Amino acid sequence: LPSEPFLLDFLVSKGLTRTQVSDQVFNLWLYFRLPALLLMGVVAEWAGAARALLLGAICGTITVALTLLCSSLFLLQVTQLTVALSTAAHVGPFYALLFELSAKTGSTYQVHVHWAKATLLLSNFLAGVVGSVLRRGFSVPYAWMWSIGLCSQLAALPVAISLVWTEASRHSHAPSTWAFVERPSARHMWSDVARSFRLRAVVEWTSWSVVMHTGHVMVTTYWQSLLRAKTGTAQDSNGFASAAGFLMAGGALLVSVRATVLSEPRSRPWVMISSLLCGGFLVTSMGLFAEVWAIYVAFVIFQVVFRLSSATCAQQVGAEVRLSGLATQQQQPPPLMQLAQELQQQPTASPDDAVVGADGLIVVGGLPSRARVALVFSIQEVLSSAVQSTLQFGFGHWRTEDGKLAPLAARFAALGIFLLAGGSALALYTTVRSVVVSRAAMRLGRDRDAHCR
Repeated sequence: LPSEPFLLDFLVSKGLTRTQVSDQVFNLWLYFRLPALLLMGVVAEWAGAARALLLGAICGTITVALTLLCSSLFLLQVTQLTVALSTAAHVGPFYALLFELSAKTGSTYQVHVHWAKATLLLSNFLAGVVGSVLRRGFSVPYAWMWSIGLCSQLAALPVAISLVWTEASRHSHAPSTWAFVERPSARHMWSDVARSFRLRAVVEWTSWSVVMHTGHVMVTTYWQSLLRAKTGTAQDSNGFASAAGFLMAGGALLVSVRATVLSEPRSRPWVMISSLLCGGFLVTSMGLFAEVWAIYVAFVIFQVVFRLSSATCAQQVGAEVRLSGLATQQQQPPPLMQLAQELQQQPTASPDDAVVGADGLIVVGGLPSRARVALVFSIQEVLSSAVQSTLQFGFGHWRTEDGKLAPLAARFAALGIFLLAGGSALALYTTVRSVVVSRAAMRLGRDRDAHCR
């Protein structure tokens, strides 16, 4: 929304103090975020991803309407619940619907994940530019800007309703055994989720996500404060730097939309390790640099690295979960064409993640009975958010020996070391695992040769 960068000033103009906004309104979002992520993931599994997205769109509209029309502290606090539900709908339910619709096309998952993320980033870029132009160029009142935001939210509702209608129409023309997915019991649903998190790709990408997403949240939260601390003055170019980050990251996603190497499981280790090491170097540099332009450059490059690697994470995790779910539906298997299409979406399977049987189905013990994409992504975000909250508390309360808050430059350097340590740990894990697997393969080969003799 073009009005979002001016939320603090708009609430203050309603008569609230900055302390009230920070301590009694904004902080509630941290408490609502984790249960909202789980709730929307469950809603997507029980009612369908499209319906969960519609619920998120409704909550987003309520958020903007209450912010625009109300001055009551209680109602403004309610907006933190509705915005938490709205943003949670753009995690698990969004990816579940994206992968479900993508599987029905002739393109790979990577194409649709990159396009979806690039569209979101470029819309954020346009919203920031429009908001800055309206406010600084034409001095448009805050209320008018939030009215524009409300119109945007209302325009999103028909789109969300059309997705529900499309999903219902598609199911109504499907074969009777596949017309509707049976609503799972809680035990089966959570059992499927637990089995999904036993998949090696999911475990490794979740470990990466916990570290990388935490670093990204810290950087985007405090980078403007870092500039203020280093220069002692407000930086009017911050908005342009933020917009440049969105623009260049969106452009990088569009350029790499056909780079199939990013969708291959064998590329997983180097993408995870290189993104963490590069991100750690950039964040550490932000803490050490004294020039404003250098900090801007490091920030923009960090945004590009994060967006590209997170798109790879989403594509590989979603493909792995969907493929494992289809593989174990042996009682009522999907049509062969659908399974073949899913296999095309993930062109190169990791040899130790799955074994393709003679009947064309992937046969691996202990896989989920159905693909719980929404809950897997929601729980992955919950784990990242839990670490983010812990680190954010330490980030904001780290004090020196004399009792003063540690300089932001030092905290950014420590955050960069945290990312570098995560990348180094993943590199060590990958090396050790490769050695163990190679030795096991050699031992198996010797045993087979001995048996043949």
